[in-house]
Amino acid sequence: MGRNKKKILRDFIDNIPDHKLENFSDGPGTIHKDIDLRLDMQGITNNDEWNLQIQVNYGCKTTSLKPYAPDTVAGPVLVSRTAPLTPEEIRQIFKDTSIF
Repeated sequence: MGRNKKKILRDFIDNIPDHKLENFSDGPGTIHKDIDLRLDMQGITNNDEWNLQIQVNYGCKTTSLKPYAPDTVAGPVLVSRTAPLTPEEIRQIFKDTSIF
């Protein structure tokens, strides 16, 4: 039986190392990834916030996630550059904004 997409996403969120949820760069790029999902920095918003999103990878291995590639499945999480959130707060917002 295939893995549940909700559990896969929750596990991904829970396993993002704290140091990857702090001190972001200003440019877009991938912060953390596995075979199915990636945490992307989309850049800085007009409100001076980092825009973080979890997206499904093209070529992901989990069948239940393939239809969602390359879409955002959690987020965006907007993190103020002047009053950043803690890693745990960021994880919780990703869980709260998950589409699964």
